[in-house]
Amino acid sequence: GRIIFENIKKVIVYLLSDAFTEVILITGSLFFRLPLPVLATQILWVNVIADSFPAFALSFEKGEEEVMNDKPRPKQYPILDNEMKILIFIVGISADLLLFGLFFFFFRSGDNLDHLRTIVFGALGINSLLYVYSCKNFRKTIWHYNPFSNTYLNWSIVLGIGVMALSVYWSPLQTLLRTVPLTPADWIIVFGLGIVQVILIEITKWFFLSKQYHKKILKRV
Repeated sequence: GRIIFENIKKVIVYLLSDAFTEVILITGSLFFRLPLPVLATQILWVNVIADSFPAFALSFEKGEEEVMNDKPRPKQYPILDNEMKILIFIVGISADLLLFGLFFFFFRSGDNLDHLRTIVFGALGINSLLYVYSCKNFRKTIWHYNPFSNTYLNWSIVLGIGVMALSVYWSPLQTLLRTVPLTPADWIIVFGLGIVQVILIEITKWFFLSKQYHKKILKRV
């Protein structure tokens, strides 16, 4: 039961972070009277990729060893505590600032709009596929556990990256999603943004874990 509760929290944080990012990104573009940085069909495509197999695979996490040391939770205990809410906020805001800043800079530089939208579209998809590994464990930072221990999750990420590549290079999907081929330099930007976001999430986790550690020390004293 405790493992199920923890896995529900992981899936909810993952799904809400993804949705929060897209809402603010669109709202920001409307506020600054810029063209939409990502189209409705592209958002739906990213949601199908990120919100299906990775989220489903995340529910198969075996659970952390420390979970049985937790005290029984009262019935009124919320699924999303303050730490989870802040993580959702951090993921959404950091992704939006990075993506919107990138879009704003290159759009003002005169870059092709379809090219820019494809980069933002790719970044949204790849970001979601990368930071799911940070959602595997909220009790430790990513360098203190094996992020690739869930075979189902690994295959879902491989599948997601493959589908994202198809949507950029396969002609029928290019027509449907209005994408254009990306260069290797573009992919470096896309994956670089995803890695930066994972780092920001891990810094946030480390901050909360440090506070919890100091509280335990003070209780013992």
